[in-house]
Amino acid sequence: MTVAKVNLLKPGGNVGAGANVKDKIILFDFDDVVTFPDRDANGVIITDNIVFKENAYMIEVYGTVNTIKTGSSTEGDIDAEGFIHTLDFDHPGNSTEVREFKTGWLGRNIGAIVQYCGSSAKSVFGLPCCPLRMQAKWEGNKDKNATTITLKMANKSQYEVGDYRGTLTLDSVMGIIPASETEPEVAAGEGRYQLTTGVAASVLLADLTSAADGKTYTLLGSGGAHPPVIQNGGSFLLHNGLDWHAIANSQITMKAFACINGDLLFIEVSRS
Repeated sequence: MTVAKVNLLKPGGNVGAGANVKDKIILFDFDDVVTFPDRDANGVIITDNIVFKENAYMIEVYGTVNTIKTGSSTEGDIDAEGFIHTLDFDHPGNSTEVREFKTGWLGRNIGAIVQYCGSSAKSVFGLPCCPLRMQAKWEGNKDKNATTITLKMANKSQYEVGDYRGTLTLDSVMGIIPASETEPEVAAGEGRYQLTTGVAASVLLADLTSAADGKTYTLLGSGGAHPPVIQNGGSFLLHNGLDWHAIANSQITMKAFACINGDLLFIEVSRS
């Protein structure tokens, strides 16, 4: 990894006032991951999607928003320095579901993603060879009834917390696209949309409707005898000009960019 030496100037806005994180923490098990994407040359940005095994996905965990603490620190002697990622939050109570969660995730190799209010930014904590490990503590008294979850790297990494620009793989998709639809509706927002195979012939997708500038959308392959097709050109700019066929277990991720005429151009980020 060759990192560019750049100036670090005062940022705009009041970014030092607080992390402003969303109250749903995304967790996943590295043992469920087929492909964890590489970072860019500067070691922070992750553009491609995290790819999971079949029927494996991320989960959401509610954290009391004013208790969520994210961080990283450097440790180690000279020539052995590295980063340690940490994430702490409280979850109200100690219900049966909370106890089942703690039992199920104890001892696992965990990755975590934190999202931010008013932004599409996502920070990813942990790496395949440097996963997070969970510690949990329940405290119940007259002032507080909550379970504190602490996630911390088991060993040092050469990488800081990542800037994840892929989509989230949850147990449900944002929407299911009908078989005959040539301009899929993505009004539900960033995320994954499931395509449906054609009845008599493959449908050629021409556009994504209700998309927003700067947002990222993933289409999941339908498989079947007549999977939909995206051709390079028009509203789509595909890597190396290669068309994409929505075969079973495939996916393509595109980011929307506003053109000078107001139209959106969808540029391929990754495919698998």
